[in-house]
Amino acid sequence: MLRIFLSCLLGLLLLELNAQQSPAEFLKRPLGAQFTPHHQLVGYFQQLADSAPTTMHLEQYGTTAEGRPLYLAYFSAPENIARLEEIRKNNLRIAGMLEGPANLNTAPALVWISMSVHGNEPSGSESSMELAFRLATQQEDNIKTWLKNTVVILDPALNPDGYDRYTHWYRGVSNLVPNTRYDGREHNEPWPGGRVNHYYYDLNRDWAWATQLESQQRVAVYQRWLPQVHADLHEQYPENPYYFAPAGEPTHDYITPWQRDFQSQIGANHARYFDQFGWLYFTKEVFDLFYPSYGDTYPMFNGAIGMTYEQAGHSVAGRALTISNGDTLTLSDRILHHITTSLSTIEITSRNASKVVQNFQNYFNRERTAPQGAFKAFVVSANNDPNKINALCNMLDRHLIQYGRAGVAYPNLRAFDYLEGKDLEISIQPNDLVISAYQSKSTLIQVIFEPEPHLTDSLTYDITAWSAPFAYGLKAYGIREKMEPKKTFSRFTAPELRLAAAPYSYCVHRNALAESVFLGQLLQQGIQVRYASKPFAIADQQFVEGALVINRGDNRNFQGDLDVVVKAAAAKANVTIHPIFSGISGSGNDLGSESFRLIRKPEIAVVYGDDVEENAYGQTWFFFEQELKYPFTAIDLNRLHKINLNRYNVLIFPHGNYHLQDKQYTAIKEWVERGGRILAVDGGAKAFADNDGYDLKTKESPKSDSLPAPKPYRSRERTALSDQLPGAILKAVADPSDPLAYGLGDRYFTLKTDADAYQMPEKAIPAVFVPPGNYQSYGFIGYRVRPQLKNTPIAMTQHIGNGTIVYYIDNPLFRSFWEQGKVLFANGLFF
Repeated sequence: MLRIFLSCLLGLLLLELNAQQSPAEFLKRPLGAQFTPHHQLVGYFQQLADSAPTTMHLEQYGTTAEGRPLYLAYFSAPENIARLEEIRKNNLRIAGMLEGPANLNTAPALVWISMSVHGNEPSGSESSMELAFRLATQQEDNIKTWLKNTVVILDPALNPDGYDRYTHWYRGVSNLVPNTRYDGREHNEPWPGGRVNHYYYDLNRDWAWATQLESQQRVAVYQRWLPQVHADLHEQYPENPYYFAPAGEPTHDYITPWQRDFQSQIGANHARYFDQFGWLYFTKEVFDLFYPSYGDTYPMFNGAIGMTYEQAGHSVAGRALTISNGDTLTLSDRILHHITTSLSTIEITSRNASKVVQNFQNYFNRERTAPQGAFKAFVVSANNDPNKINALCNMLDRHLIQYGRAGVAYPNLRAFDYLEGKDLEISIQPNDLVISAYQSKSTLIQVIFEPEPHLTDSLTYDITAWSAPFAYGLKAYGIREKMEPKKTFSRFTAPELRLAAAPYSYCVHRNALAESVFLGQLLQQGIQVRYASKPFAIADQQFVEGALVINRGDNRNFQGDLDVVVKAAAAKANVTIHPIFSGISGSGNDLGSESFRLIRKPEIAVVYGDDVEENAYGQTWFFFEQELKYPFTAIDLNRLHKINLNRYNVLIFPHGNYHLQDKQYTAIKEWVERGGRILAVDGGAKAFADNDGYDLKTKESPKSDSLPAPKPYRSRERTALSDQLPGAILKAVADPSDPLAYGLGDRYFTLKTDADAYQMPEKAIPAVFVPPGNYQSYGFIGYRVRPQLKNTPIAMTQHIGNGTIVYYIDNPLFRSFWEQGKVLFANGLFF
C-alpha cells in the first residue's frame, strides 16, 4: 500500500511540474502589472515547451551581442509538430529553393510573428507569453481548428539587449503605483534608450543589409523557412491608437496584387474585432512598403504577406499613462490589442490556407520564369577590387541569392552603366560576376540592385534609393536580356607570400576597406607605415596616390619579426602585399622620397551623449570594433572641456543635434591648433558650420522677388516636401590626389539623408563635391533642394594651426551598408 501511495504521490508531483502554467501563474503576478526581464521571458517559454511537447517546439537560433539567447517557438496541431522538418523542406520545395517535388495537399500555411524588434516597444514581447500559452494549450476550439492547417512561428524578442535595457531601467525608476503623468521619470527614457541593440542599431532597418549579429542569425533561419505571412509587432507614440494593414503609399511596384489584397483581408479581420470593442485604429497611413530592409517589406520581397502592426505606447507609456482624451493607456491594454491582431492574423490565414500556399507557389514560379523589372540580369565587373566584390557576395549569400561567373565574353552589349547613369555599349568578360533574375530570389535581387525604384508617393517613411552597386562602389551593369552564369564563382583570397629573401619594402594598393584594416593592425603593433602622395611605378606594379609602403629601414627599432607580422596582418585582412627589393622606382619618386609620408598612429576619442544621435554613435562604435578592429575611447560630450584631450589626436563627432557651449568650442579649437584632428559627421559638421574660424558655411537659398501663392492647410504637409530630401543618392566628383579621397577613383556616390547644403570653400577644392552643373541622382529630392545641392562639398578638410577638421556632410557610415563610405571615413582617420 505504501508503495502504491508513494507512486501516486510522485505522479501527482510530476503532473504539477509538467502543468501548463499561464504567464500569471509563472510570473506570480498579472501579466501587464510589471515588465518582464528577458531571462524570465525565456524561462516561461522553456517551461511551456517542456509541458506541451506535442503542440509546441522551442528552438534557440542565435545569441545577441551581449550573450542573450534568441528563440523561435513553433505551434501547431500535434500531427504537424511531429513532422516540422518535413513541412519546412516541403515549403522550400514549393518556393523552388530545394530540389524535389512539392506536395501542396499536405502543406500547412506558415505564419511568422515577430515581437519587439525595438526593445523599448515592449508590449509585443510581453504579449508573446499569453499568445504562446493559448497556442500551446489549444484550450479554445477555434485555435485548435486554425492550427490543423497552420504552423505559427513566434519570435518573442527580436532585440533582447534593447528590451532588457529598457525594462531594467523602467523597473529601477518607476513608482510602486504607476505615475500616469507624461512628466514622470518613468515616462522619459534616458539616452541611448532601449529601441536599439547593443551597438545602438535600429534592427528594423537591417533586414536586407544584415550588418548586425541578431539580423544575420534571424535572416538565416527566416530563409530556412520562408513563411507565407509575417507580422512585425511594434509600438508607436501614445496618442496614436493602433495601426494595422493595409499599408500606406508608397507601395513598391513589385509587391503583387495578391500580396496587396490579402493584406487588406487581414486588416478587415482585425477591424472586425476592434470594432466589437470600440478600440481605435487606423490603416493606409504613415507606414509604407517601399524601403526593402523593414520587417514588412523584406518578407514581401521574399514572397510573403508582410505587415507592420503598431500599438500606442512606446517607451513613453510605461505601465500606465493618461493620454490627451483623458483615457488611461495601460500595459494590459497594449498586450490585449497585440494578442488580438496576432490571433486574427492566424485565423484569416487558416481560413485561406490552401489559397495562401497556392499563391505562394505561384509567386515563386513567376520569379523563376517571368521576373519583374526592366533588368533580366546584373553584372559586376571583375575589374573591381576583389574585396569589394567579396563584400557584395557576403550580402548575397545571406539571402541565398545565386550568382556565378559569366564564363564567356559578351562583346558589344547594350546595358545600363551604373557609373555613367545611362545605357551604353559594353563588353562582358568571362570572369565578370553575373546575377540572373531568373531565380527564386528575383524580386529581392531587383529591389536591391535597381538604380531607382519607382516612387508612387514622395511622402515616404525612409530613404528612397539604396542600390547595391552605388553602396559598394562597384562598376556594374543592368542587362535587359536573359543572361545566366556559366561558371561557379570563387571568392578572392589574397595569395600567400613565400619569400626567399627579406624585401626592402612592402607596397600595397589602396582600394577598399581591407587595406585600412591591414594598416590599423600594423600601427597597433608599432610598425611604421607610409603612404604615397604621388603615383609611382616599381617592380611590375603601377601604384597611385594612397598606396601603403612598409619600409624595412623605417622599422629598425621594431622588436618583432617584421616579415611575419606584415604577412599575418595581410592574410587576416585578405590584402595582397607586393615585396619590393629595391628602393628605386621605375617611374615617379623613389621610396626614400619625402613624397612618401609617415602615417601617425591614431589615438581616437568619440563623443557620446544626449546631443549625439544614438544610431550614428553606434555606427561609429561598430565600425571601429567590428570592421576596422581598432580601439577608441568613448568620452562624454558634457565633459569634453574637462578632459585632457592631449591623450588623443583624433576626435570624432558623430551625427547628432549639438548644442556646444563657448567653453567647449574653445577647448576644441585650441586642441586642433596643437595638432589634433576632428572628424565631424553630418550633424557633427553642422555643429561647426557658420562659426568664426571654421570654413563650413551654410549655402543660402536664393531669394525670390515674388511671394509663393498661399496654400490650403490640408496641402501644407505635401508642400513642405519641396524642401526635403529623405534619402537619395548623388554622384559626386572625387579628387583622387586628395588624401581624403584615396581609393575612390574620380567619383563617389554619396547617400544624402537631409537637405543641408554648404558653400564651396574659398581656399581649396573639396576632396569630394557635387559638381556645379546637372548631376546624376537617384531617389526623391525636393524641387527647391535640387538646385541648392549643385556645387556643394560632400567631404572636405580645413587646416587650423597644426591640426585639421574633416567635414563629412553626409554620414559615410549610415546603417553600415554604405561600403564605399567606409573607405572615405577611414581616409580621414589615417591620411
